[in-house]
Amino acid sequence: MALAALLSSFALLAAGPAGLQLAQADAPPASSEAPVATTNVTPDVQANADAVARGEEPFPAGAPTDDYGFMAWCYGALSGHLALYDKALPEVRRIEAEFPEPGRTIDQVMDDYTAQHLAGESSLEAYSRALDVEEESGKTHGRKRAAAVAKGLEVWNGSDTSDPRALAQAWMSWGLPGRCERTAARITLRASSR
Repeated sequence: MALAALLSSFALLAAGPAGLQLAQADAPPASSEAPVATTNVTPDVQANADAVARGEEPFPAGAPTDDYGFMAWCYGALSGHLALYDKALPEVRRIEAEFPEPGRTIDQVMDDYTAQHLAGESSLEAYSRALDVEEESGKTHGRKRAAAVAKGLEVWNGSDTSDPRALAQAWMSWGLPGRCERTAARITLRASSR
């Protein structure tokens, strides 16, 4: 991560931009204690507790825990990030220029954002294929794709009215949880072994 992005992340945490609510990709470290099950625990809460007990990263706040719902959440959250590329980039460039990275030109740094964007588009295609697989196998749990994807897009609520600097800082420091890639790979592998 570029120095500017790191500094921007600290500023974002301190400032807390009004109206922009982002789900965190990285959750706090899991407790080493096993979760305690109760009768009032929702399936998502229990699935999250089970994942943590297995040593996996927790699901992002508000994300569904079943494969289809989670894949749709990942697709929506990532597509929202990609859609903000053109809007965020001018301010990202200004921030990066304000905090230059030693030994690299601003164009080299910005090339990293272009590469990240292209990688995001590739991941979006993989997530779409995983959603297709789940739909073909009837594992949607009654969800419609558009509504399930909209849940992930909620990560970017407020981005249309957010201050450009706050949006750029949030956009620069945001990332999907690694669970998205692993879930897509598991779904695809499961489908190919049928």
